[in-house]
Amino acid sequence: MSFYEFNEEDKVNKKSQIRQLVDILAVDIAGKDATATTTDTRKKYEVFVTASENGTNPVTSSLFQTVFDQDFKLQTSNEMLDLTIGTYAKYNPATTTPAADANYTINFAKQGDNNDVVITPITVDVDSSNKPLFNSDTLMMREKINIYKQYAQILLGDATSYFTAPYDDDVSNDDDDRINHALFINVKRLFTRDTLDVGKFSMKIGKEAVAGATSLSAGVSTTLELISDANASSSLTVTPFGASVGTITNSTGTSVGIVFYEQGIIVLNAEKVFKTDQTLQGEISSVSGANSVKTFDNKFFPYFWVSGSIDNVLDHIASTRFGRANTSAMGLINKTTINSTIYFCRVSPNDANFSTNPTFTDGSGSLRCIQDKGDDPFSYVTTIGLYDMIGNMLAVAKTSRPIEKNPEVDLSVSVRIDY
Repeated sequence: MSFYEFNEEDKVNKKSQIRQLVDILAVDIAGKDATATTTDTRKKYEVFVTASENGTNPVTSSLFQTVFDQDFKLQTSNEMLDLTIGTYAKYNPATTTPAADANYTINFAKQGDNNDVVITPITVDVDSSNKPLFNSDTLMMREKINIYKQYAQILLGDATSYFTAPYDDDVSNDDDDRINHALFINVKRLFTRDTLDVGKFSMKIGKEAVAGATSLSAGVSTTLELISDANASSSLTVTPFGASVGTITNSTGTSVGIVFYEQGIIVLNAEKVFKTDQTLQGEISSVSGANSVKTFDNKFFPYFWVSGSIDNVLDHIASTRFGRANTSAMGLINKTTINSTIYFCRVSPNDANFSTNPTFTDGSGSLRCIQDKGDDPFSYVTTIGLYDMIGNMLAVAKTSRPIEKNPEVDLSVSVRIDY
C-alpha cells in the first residue's frame, strides 16, 4: 500500500443536472378503472370525526388523500401526490366595544348575465375565541379555512394572506386574481427531487362532470381541458418563502393556478378550473338530521363546496375530473442537481511497482512475480482509498479490472464522488 498527497490541481469540482419525466395516470388519481372497479390507488385518512345533530351517526373524513402508482397495499407502491382543498376567509376585526361585530368574509364567484365573473361575499360571525361560526348545513368549513391558512403560512409567510394567479405579492390588490377556493396538489419528494422544471408541468382536467349523473362519483368528465405552465418562464417570480413560482394557464391563456417549483406544490383556482354553476347530484356527509348522509342536488359553488366534507369534495374531483383511462392526467419533469468532485490519482513510473502483501516476496526476499533479477517488478492496482490529513479513510474506489503497474507505466486514475 502506497500513500500520495493531492495537490489542488489534482481536484476538479463540477455540477451537473439530471431530469426525469414523471407521468401520473388518470386511473391512479381516480382510484377506479373504466368499469368502476376500485384500484386502491387513492388512499383516505379518516382523522376528522364529528357527531351528527342528535349525537349519533358520526361523520368521518380525511383532511387530505394520497395517490399511489399502484395498489397502496403493495409494498412496492410509491406515494405520488397528496390532494386537499382550502378556502380563504378574511378576518374583519371588531370596530365596536364590546367586540360584537367581528366576522369573516368568504367570497364565491359566479357567472353574471354577461358571462362576467361576479364575486359574491358572505359574512360569518365568530365566537368568543374569534373562530368562525357556520350553519349546520355546512361541514368542515373551519378545517378548509385552516388548511388554506397552513399553505399560506408555508408558501407566503403569512397565514392571513391569500394566493393569486398570476402570483402577486401585493396582498392589498384584492381583485379577481385571488384564489378564494383552492385545490392543493403536493407532489411527493420522490418525484419532485430538487425542483420541478419550469415550463414542464401539464395537466388534463375536466371542467364539468357529465350532466345528469345521479352519483357524485359517476359523472366522469368526457372532455378534458389542458392546463400547463408552458409560459411560466416569462413571468417567473422568486419569493422569500415559496421560492420560484410560475403561473398555470388554460388553452385560452386564462390564469387558473400557480406552481411552487422547489416545494412541488400546485395551487389551482377551483372556481376557474371547474364550472361553478353546474348542478351536482348524489349523497354527501351531513351533521343535520338523524342520518350522517343526505341527498345533495345543487350547484358546485358554493353549495357543494361548503356542504360536503373534504372527502366528499376530493372523491368527486379525483374520481370524475381526470378520467379513468390508463392515459396521462398529469405530466412533469423534475430536476436533480449533482455536485461532484473528481480526484486525479497520479502515480509516476517509479512508484507503486511493489506490494506490501507478504506473499509478494519469497523467504529470501526475492520478488515472486519475476523470474530473473533483471526483469522489471510489477503489481496490479485494484483499490484506491481516499484519506484525510490524519489518516482516516473517507472513501474507497474499486477499479473495474486490475490495472498492471510497472516502471514503464505513468498511471492516472480518476475517482469521482457525487453528493
